[in-house]
Amino acid sequence: MLAAPAVAADYSSAGLREIPHETFYDRAGYEIFRSRNLGKHKNVTELKQGHVTLEFSSCKTTGGTGSDAIYELAKGSVLSVKADDGYAIRWIILRDTEGGKDYDHPDGIKRISQVTPDYDYYFEKNSISNSEISGGNQNDLNNDNNNIVVYERAATSQTITIYTHNNPKWGQFKVRDIIVGYVKSPKVSFEKEQYDFYAIPRALYTVHPNINTGGHPGNINYSLSGDDGVVTNLHNGSLDILHRGRVVFTATFGFKDEYGKVKCSTIINVIRDRVTFTTEGLPDVLFSNESYNLREYLTRKAQSGYEFYQYNSEFSVISSNPDVLRYDSNDRRLKFGGTSGEATITLKQEQNNYYEATTFSHTFIVARRDQDGTILIKDANEWKVFCKLVNEKGMTNLNARLEADINLGSDIAMVGTTSHLYAGTFDGQNHTLKFNWNGGSDSDIAPFKKVSNATIKNLRTEGTIKSNSYYLSGLVGDAYGTVNISNCASNVNITSSHTGGICDAAGMISYIDSNAKVAITDCLVEGNITAMTDEGKKRMSGFVFYQYGTCTLTNCLYIGENNADNTNGDSNTFANNATVTNCYYLNTCGTTQGDRVTEEQLKSGYVVYNLQNGRNNTVWGQVLGTNDEPLLTTDGAKRVRKVEFTYNSQVKATRYANSGKTIYGSMPTFTPKDLLGNDYNEHHYYSGIAFEDGFNGSTTVNTDRTVAVTFNKKDYYEIASKENWKEFCDIVNGGQNAVDAKMTKDVNLGGDIMMLGYDKRYSGTFDGQNHTLKFNWNSGYQRRIAPFKTVDGATIKNLRTEGEIKSSLNILSGLVHEAYGNTTISGCVSAVNITSSYNDGGCDAAGIIECVRDNAKVTITDCVVKGKFTATTEKGRRYMSGFVENQYGTCTLTNCLYAGENNCSRGYTFCTNSFSGTTITNCYYLNPCSTAQGEQVTADQLKNGHVAKLLQVGRTDRCYWAQLLGEMPDLYCATDKSKTNYVYYDTANSRWACEDFRLTDGTPLSIGLDFTATKATYERPFSSKNNATLCLPYELPRNGSFTAYNLSAGSNTSISFKETKDKLEAYRPYYITADGTPQLGGYNLQVKAYKTDDLKQTAGAFSFIGTVADVNNATAAAANAYILQDDGKFHKVTTENTQAVVPPYRAYITTSSAGARMLDIILNGETTGINGVETIDDGTVRYYDLQGRYIGNTLKNQPNGLYIGNGKKIMKK
Repeated sequence: MLAAPAVAADYSSAGLREIPHETFYDRAGYEIFRSRNLGKHKNVTELKQGHVTLEFSSCKTTGGTGSDAIYELAKGSVLSVKADDGYAIRWIILRDTEGGKDYDHPDGIKRISQVTPDYDYYFEKNSISNSEISGGNQNDLNNDNNNIVVYERAATSQTITIYTHNNPKWGQFKVRDIIVGYVKSPKVSFEKEQYDFYAIPRALYTVHPNINTGGHPGNINYSLSGDDGVVTNLHNGSLDILHRGRVVFTATFGFKDEYGKVKCSTIINVIRDRVTFTTEGLPDVLFSNESYNLREYLTRKAQSGYEFYQYNSEFSVISSNPDVLRYDSNDRRLKFGGTSGEATITLKQEQNNYYEATTFSHTFIVARRDQDGTILIKDANEWKVFCKLVNEKGMTNLNARLEADINLGSDIAMVGTTSHLYAGTFDGQNHTLKFNWNGGSDSDIAPFKKVSNATIKNLRTEGTIKSNSYYLSGLVGDAYGTVNISNCASNVNITSSHTGGICDAAGMISYIDSNAKVAITDCLVEGNITAMTDEGKKRMSGFVFYQYGTCTLTNCLYIGENNADNTNGDSNTFANNATVTNCYYLNTCGTTQGDRVTEEQLKSGYVVYNLQNGRNNTVWGQVLGTNDEPLLTTDGAKRVRKVEFTYNSQVKATRYANSGKTIYGSMPTFTPKDLLGNDYNEHHYYSGIAFEDGFNGSTTVNTDRTVAVTFNKKDYYEIASKENWKEFCDIVNGGQNAVDAKMTKDVNLGGDIMMLGYDKRYSGTFDGQNHTLKFNWNSGYQRRIAPFKTVDGATIKNLRTEGEIKSSLNILSGLVHEAYGNTTISGCVSAVNITSSYNDGGCDAAGIIECVRDNAKVTITDCVVKGKFTATTEKGRRYMSGFVENQYGTCTLTNCLYAGENNCSRGYTFCTNSFSGTTITNCYYLNPCSTAQGEQVTADQLKNGHVAKLLQVGRTDRCYWAQLLGEMPDLYCATDKSKTNYVYYDTANSRWACEDFRLTDGTPLSIGLDFTATKATYERPFSSKNNATLCLPYELPRNGSFTAYNLSAGSNTSISFKETKDKLEAYRPYYITADGTPQLGGYNLQVKAYKTDDLKQTAGAFSFIGTVADVNNATAAAANAYILQDDGKFHKVTTENTQAVVPPYRAYITTSSAGARMLDIILNGETTGINGVETIDDGTVRYYDLQGRYIGNTLKNQPNGLYIGNGKKIMKK
């Protein structure tokens, strides 16, 4: 296919638009073919000059527009321009052409109809000059508008074909001169026409086909065609082989200077590789603790000589039994699948782009074992594998251990043969090997058929062996060499039907060789041995039948059954001619050996304890009360310990117990009073019989021990819970009524009515230790209700009762119902609300004691009653007393407080005095209970510490009463000292004190006694103007954080304050200023009881008044008061602003003058306005009328008159 004409890039004299076109005239050489050299009217067919040949299909020379000859080509003829081999045409100049349209006509270039593809042609006037040929622009070899250039810089063709036009209307194509520029075009080639390569995975296989460049200096570009993705092309001519396929690889040399573009190709043929697997290097047996590195096995050369890429996706490894042997694709290893057995591993390579298909299989035998090489057995299958390894593979020295109980069923699988005697160590790990074997006519049946130099330990065998033959055993058939059997139990029932006269059956071993040395330690035989013939009955033994070597049995037990007939002396309970040490039996089997025991001894722990024989590690055990006989076990929880009970070093009883459990059987019992005799003390608490370290029937036993019998004796009983209270009530009601007690925690009895001394009078000392006994009792139609029902010569102290007693009947008390003998009550608080709906008389309610009996002497000291007594009937309102209702003996009340409530119509505040002697000293009450007794106090006195001080009554030995300011007085509690505002008597310094005294701004705190505040704290917001008023309840030394002023003088126009250098006195008003936040607290400050002496300072008509309480709006306004506001100035209080009040711990100014006269406050000579003038933050003046009311920051729209602004009177006219 020919290319279309190109448009010339030249300028025309007619001024046509230039289309840029650049011609490069590089060449190796050029040839000039001038028509003038041929002459006119010559037929021209071929011209040869240098490396160029011109071939004309139809051409002659004729006269042109000038006088010289010109080539005249026939219409539609062909001009072929051919370079010699090794060369190619880059450009041709057809100088001074004619025929067709003018050069400047769009169809002018159509003088030539077409040229060889990839070559352009166009008019280029200055082509002669541009080409710089020799002789250019001389001898009529000139630039010309009709010069046509044929051009392809790459010079891709050796021959250029030019076709002239065939337009009948145009003249024939003529050209004056033909100049041909050529370049070198060497022959380039690959060394091979085809390259064969193997497909290698991972794109790491790189080849570089060599090229003969022929000296071509141009840059080489590479390209591929054919199958996709077979190879990749790199810039340097190297190829990465990817996968199978066939492609054409082409190298193209770019044109450069005197060289043209050339190329060459070769075939890249990529074929599949092949891998071969063999058994070489593969083991037949694998173990669970060693994976097989299949990756190393697969690291082999393929047919290509390259390493086989085992990670290709079409390669697979398949196990026929992954539970035995599995393939881990992550690390390319064959790994144990979980159980022993056989598995076939298949290696399969599917055909893919890299490899031909291949398959290989190999079978492995797999056995589980641990890191030490011990075979692990967890099921019947693995037992059989173990048997096979020993019996068939001859691996007799293998150690093995069971990991689970195994049931072989009826499959007879025995370890050891005559040619392969088992010689390893077998650890049953206390698991059981079960079987149910019927050997038919076979003899020599035992789980371990033949052993030599073997150790068998911690194994249980269980099941049946039946045979028509002999040599039958529950564990070992024949023993040779040195054999150790320990911690094994045989519970195999053996039945022999041999008719040949012998049975030769045994629980452990049927035959010990003459050269053998066998030790049987800590073993148990439970199974039954039964011979079906009379002769067979004469040949059996409990442990070992044939014993020809040396045999020792230690710490063993035989409890099986048998039908042995020892007429001929061939049967033995343990073994013939053996050393038997510390062995026991329940039933004999022929000749007796060891010590016989009873079934009760087997159950009690006696036998198992003796079998354990004092060893530290548990060998024998038994769950007493569950297991009827000893067990072989390592479980320390089943270990049996011996407990000997002694009194005065004499053993009185022996019991056995599981380790960590209580003793089996009952505890010995003794009477403490009988054993103690005259040393018995009724005030002490005995918890029945006691044993050394508190040993009792619930005590766990962890070791052998001797328990000395003692009595669990305490000086007092401790009460920390409801259950303790109930138990103590039971102790008292049970007869130990003088036992002392102490409460160690608060106790809440809830609704359960549990009264102390219900059946027996309590006569001990009960110390509540400031704890609270709470209850919420509704007795219904039960009377005589109180926490302490009856006391006789008792002491009750430091106890708080709290809660409710409700009853439809009477005789109710917050502490004691009735008191006998010399009874003392001190430091107690009764906060019990009593409600009675009794309507047949008085309710007989009291806070402390309902009734003091005849001849009783009761002392009540430092006690408080806070409860509320309510009778819901009119009759019931009679007979109430704050402390004691019925008093028939002697009653003394000292330093007591009644702070309760009541609706009593007939009663006494503290105690009735109508019968025997009643003495009331230093006692106080808030509300009377009908008849007043003691001294009445106010609620404020109760809260401010005044009453607490009265109740302390000057006692200095210790603090009895304390006060949490703002609350009720209370009995002193040392743990409360750190509480805020807790005031107590400090005996060390003989003064009242408070560790943490704190004023809360806005909240008044009444103070009724002097005390020292170790730390005083008062924080409040401070005005942005850095001034404030202050009135404190304590003395405050000057600390440099503020300046204080006292009122010094006053007149009709001003009031003056003068700085004070002294400390701030309590309850005295001050005006203070500060640069920052003033420190209004401190340490070791003297707090004073409230007084009014210095609260008011007066100067003329003005007063400066301090307050530690609120002054409400109405009171302040009525007093014509001025208060300091946040703007740093005093403002008059009016009722129009109800929010204007005086908070606690501040001061205010009052004046007897009315109106809004300008008054100045003078602080050390500096004036501050009172009333009338404020200036807002931006400096704008605030205006007030003469009543002090703010009217705005302008007088516009105000009526004419007198106003105040900027502290001055202003007249608006």
